[in-house]
Amino acid sequence: MRRTSIAVCTVALTATLGGCALGQDQAGSGEAGSSESGAQQGGVYDDLTSLVAAASQTMSENNSYKLSIEADLGGSGGIKSDCDVDAAKSAMSCTGTTGEIVLTPEYTYMNNPQVNALGGDPAKPWARIGKDSPAAAVGGAQTAALSEASDFRKLLPEGSQFTAAGPDTVDGKQANRYEVVTDLNQVIASSEGLAKQSYEMLLKGGITEIKQTVWADEQGRPMRVEQITPPMNVMGTQIGESSTTLTYSDWGKPVNVTEPDASQVRDFEMPGLQPPG
Repeated sequence: MRRTSIAVCTVALTATLGGCALGQDQAGSGEAGSSESGAQQGGVYDDLTSLVAAASQTMSENNSYKLSIEADLGGSGGIKSDCDVDAAKSAMSCTGTTGEIVLTPEYTYMNNPQVNALGGDPAKPWARIGKDSPAAAVGGAQTAALSEASDFRKLLPEGSQFTAAGPDTVDGKQANRYEVVTDLNQVIASSEGLAKQSYEMLLKGGITEIKQTVWADEQGRPMRVEQITPPMNVMGTQIGESSTTLTYSDWGKPVNVTEPDASQVRDFEMPGLQPPG
């Protein structure tokens, strides 16, 4: 029962955070068309494309920031992670309720009880999984959710549009608030792979749209993103309403994303998994 609960939580996290973040890579996707039409009015972007373009540019220029992720998975438990993101190296490290994880372009390193319970040298608590390894599916949902949360373009994919926008505050700081709705039937037409699977799962669960609230500063840098997913059925288990909150901070400040010491690392192996070929 414990393993089933963990699996449901992981899939639900992918659906609510990773799945709805897995849009298209192209900056400039969205309902509003060309980013040239998105002049700000009083600091508020008047179309989604311009907000996404500005956020992507400033996130790239700042290179580093901190990201906090909190997810309440509809009665199946909660997940919280605090992350350092080094955009220049396409790397991030997170510590939270599911353990520790370090993402690099080539490897995922995981140190958590669920993975370690599958076997391996207890003196080497970090399991290393190559991006092309047959074991890449282990922890893949969490890895996808974390990595997609660091790409603002994918949080608001094609098929999303503003329903409201205006000034607000976040923790006492001036912000612009945007209410965004993503039409899953429209998104799925231009998605593929894990993204398409996630959208299909949501649609099968009776969910046709996702509502998000986005707060950004006047430079377009995201400050907070909140998402509510209605109740749905995942893997035969009913999941209640789920909520996810992403909080971004410390733009441009140094972060420390390092791979675990080699003496603490083992290559992840799982019975029944065979290398490709």
